[in-house]
Amino acid sequence: MSRRGFGFAEHIRQRWLAYAIACLVFVIGTVSGAVTVKAITFHQKQDLIGYINTYFETMMVGKLEAATWQSVVWMNFQTVVLMWLCGLIVFGVPVIIGLIFARGFVIGFSVGFLVDELGLKGFLFALASIIPHNLIVVPALVGLGALGICFSFSVIFGGKHRVGLRKNTSPAVQYSANTVLFLLLMAAASLVEVFITPVFIKAALTLF
Repeated sequence: MSRRGFGFAEHIRQRWLAYAIACLVFVIGTVSGAVTVKAITFHQKQDLIGYINTYFETMMVGKLEAATWQSVVWMNFQTVVLMWLCGLIVFGVPVIIGLIFARGFVIGFSVGFLVDELGLKGFLFALASIIPHNLIVVPALVGLGALGICFSFSVIFGGKHRVGLRKNTSPAVQYSANTVLFLLLMAAASLVEVFITPVFIKAALTLF
């Protein structure tokens, strides 16, 4: 195993509980979102179907204005900063958990609704419109959430050695430096969402 691969494995090993919590919360959110599809009323479902049909029509005629890279980056930047601050203030862990749960819920509900209403076509459209950028966003949010949870636990319970913090580095500085890496991942996800996901969406619309 390379030094980089060993370092990543060691990173996960030292923070396995925080990562397990973050992953579990995301899974619960995804399942909750999918289950909620069955609970919405007929009128709510009709409103959503109308929105989807309008979206399809505007995409097909090329009148839908794509989100700008700056706006998507700004939204993702706000999410990262909020999670970072919640980790720093220690007692913001519930907010971190809530943000991860919300992302899972939105993905679960969106995919579940499309599949429930459109079957295989809905599944393929969900793959094209939801999955590409979330392949980066979800691991980044889970990793960032795990770091925040880990940092908070290290402050609350004191066990500095348990979370793999370097002895000669301030925990807050190291936590902030690691956050920058996830911020870069979210910026990459923004590029995918703005420039690559629309290409998959237009390809998927040929099925309708």
